[in-house]
Amino acid sequence: IIDDFLARGRPYPLLTTTAPETTVIHIEIDGSTAPQWTPVLRKRLATAVLQFAQIIPARQVQIDFEVKQSQRAILLDLLHDVRAGLSPETRLSMTAIASWCNESWLDGAPVDEVVPMLFRMGASDAAIRNQLKQGRDFRDPRCHNALAISTDTPIAQAPAGRRVYIFNPDS
Repeated sequence: IIDDFLARGRPYPLLTTTAPETTVIHIEIDGSTAPQWTPVLRKRLATAVLQFAQIIPARQVQIDFEVKQSQRAILLDLLHDVRAGLSPETRLSMTAIASWCNESWLDGAPVDEVVPMLFRMGASDAAIRNQLKQGRDFRDPRCHNALAISTDTPIAQAPAGRRVYIFNPDS
């Protein structure tokens, strides 16, 4: 825990005989107070993320960090700092609330991949499902290569030919 931020790796270890291709780092903001985003906190959080990325080296680091609209600058700052701290050959990925993939604010994100989460989509659920059912893709082309689904929220119509990340709310 860093001030009002929690950064952690996988809560349930992935059992595998091969090295993972992606290191996933989950970040949460304590919602009880508005975070005081300072240069010192920014550096501390980026350092913590980069330290997690070194624990399990992989070809790709994925940041899983849902933010409110008022906190988007925090996410973009973090992505810039992490990108600057990673080796040039390490890819940077981020999960995204699916509706973000139809907005322009992600244009400033220095990532190689944006993974729209096609579960628990809240108010935009019906619109996103209808968009995909009609064969329309997301506005941001970086959202065209992968998608995330959850084991507890099926989706009937998802674009084919994409890397699929499966999230499981259980161990």
